[in-house]
Amino acid sequence: MSLLDTIEGLTKTRPLGRDEVEGALDVSLRGDPENQNRYIEVLRSFRNAPGIKAVELRLPLRGATRKDGMLLVDLDPAASETIPGDAVRARFGEPSEVIEPEPEQPKDAPHYLSYTRPWGFLRFGYAKPSWDVLLTFVIDVER
Repeated sequence: MSLLDTIEGLTKTRPLGRDEVEGALDVSLRGDPENQNRYIEVLRSFRNAPGIKAVELRLPLRGATRKDGMLLVDLDPAASETIPGDAVRARFGEPSEVIEPEPEQPKDAPHYLSYTRPWGFLRFGYAKPSWDVLLTFVIDVER
């Protein structure tokens, strides 16, 4: 299964949970109590599959206004599948928005192809200036 297949599968998963993310990405997650609050539980990867640098899963707790979680995955471009922006566009269509980093962000901050979906947002972050090196993807299930 390709990474794009995995990402598409995760976008169909409700709720976006620990077991689903661990199984789909072949990672192990554990709680990060220092970075959570009374509304959000934060889980971070401590074992990653080849090609994945880090995974963070934010899950809403009781009282949160969010309906579901947010998944942030940082990739290792040297060890992961090459997914150029053209492949993302071929799979998901033209993005709803192209997001460029703000001037106050770090110089190496990625730019994003952002897709609005009925459930939230799917974003693919690429190394500037091209759309050749996928650095990160985000599945933000907020509705």
